[in-house]
Amino acid sequence: MHISSKGSGPKTILAIGGTGTGKSTFGRIVFGVNTVSGEGHSSITKQTALYENDKYRYIDTPGFSDSNGRDDSEVFRNMLTLMQNYSEDNKFKVDIILWFCLESERCDQTLQRGANFIQKLVEYADLDNFDGNIWKSVLIIIRGPMLSPNLSEGPKVAAKLAMTKFINEKNIVDAGNLTVKVDHLACWIFDINDIPNDMYNTMSAEHRLIWNVYSKEEIGGKVRQRISRLPFGVEINFVHARCKRCNCLGDPRLFDNLCHPSNNPPPRHNIQMEHYHPRKLVRGHYGPVILVHSDSKRPSSEKILPTMISGALTGAAAIGRPASAAGPYGLAAGTIAGGVLGAAAGVIWTAKDKCRDCQRPFTDEGCVKQCSCCKRFLGESGCRWRFACCQWEETKIGCKTRPICITPECDLEELDPCVCGACGMLLGTEGCSRDVDHNVIYEKDDFDDTDSF
Repeated sequence: MHISSKGSGPKTILAIGGTGTGKSTFGRIVFGVNTVSGEGHSSITKQTALYENDKYRYIDTPGFSDSNGRDDSEVFRNMLTLMQNYSEDNKFKVDIILWFCLESERCDQTLQRGANFIQKLVEYADLDNFDGNIWKSVLIIIRGPMLSPNLSEGPKVAAKLAMTKFINEKNIVDAGNLTVKVDHLACWIFDINDIPNDMYNTMSAEHRLIWNVYSKEEIGGKVRQRISRLPFGVEINFVHARCKRCNCLGDPRLFDNLCHPSNNPPPRHNIQMEHYHPRKLVRGHYGPVILVHSDSKRPSSEKILPTMISGALTGAAAIGRPASAAGPYGLAAGTIAGGVLGAAAGVIWTAKDKCRDCQRPFTDEGCVKQCSCCKRFLGESGCRWRFACCQWEETKIGCKTRPICITPECDLEELDPCVCGACGMLLGTEGCSRDVDHNVIYEKDDFDDTDSF
């Protein structure tokens, strides 16, 4: 079932206030709905409930400062959850709010919390069409005869403070002419428990009304007359949002009061230093470079026979150098002389034999570079893999270090921390600290999956 503000259907009455102030009793006596009430200061109403008849829909709520130790914010979330469940297009219409209070000259913490909760009902109101003054639709019900007019000042001051805070937070610039005036009704219903010898039974109705004392029949007409003067209608809007630090999702007023703290200690990464190579592996020649003639026969991997070595020595002697002498550029003299190549090819080169490319004798210095490891010319496919940054082999540990986050779900490049500094759990999970302000990210559209945060 959905509650609609259209037409002339039943009026929606929201009863809110402290434990034992008569919310459930009012529902039954004044509005004729079948509520279940407690006695004294015991809280019978455990969950927000909606009762209805042909004329009224009465929302009965658990009391603030619950005798069972329930947190006031839990009571508020419970109440708001029911409204959201009955909302249409994320809007819920309340016609009249009854705020039940005890007699009080001073604004104490209990009254201020209650006033703040009432003001939060219009947290997401359309301020282009509504000034945020929810108190025009509030009637304060003072339980007691209120022998002094000052005994209603406590809740009225709390209402003004809540409205002032709302104006400042919303930066309402034209609020100078806004007047916060809250109507109240003091009452004591003397015949609820049907005590025959009650002193009020002997008093005339006129006398009792001076002391704000009513019978069950009288109080109904009095309340209905009083609420008829109030402007009917407060629209409660619901929004969709997420908390960036915990797993809360939906309307921020319904968020759990547990979250991951933003400081002391702040969120962090699980940092570990990692060795890495900044450049990729490349294949190349990394053995000593020798110079050979391009058209000389390159040896294969066959063994060099002793006769070939003898040929190499002969080739070296032919140019008057020891075979072990060092040649230019640190190249083996025997290689430069061509003796080894000649021996490997089974050929003894002489000074008359020339390279077709450079036209120099094979006994002279070679004209192309060759890898001594694989015997391939430089420029051909390499024989070893090494990192381009440091020339280290691929089995070596990285040549540079960098911080990484070892949390699997984390992308360190985004810089946003990934775990709670207090409990070490991943952000986006259930919070660990009570009464921590949420980091709210509002959705552009109702649960628009394209919205990121």
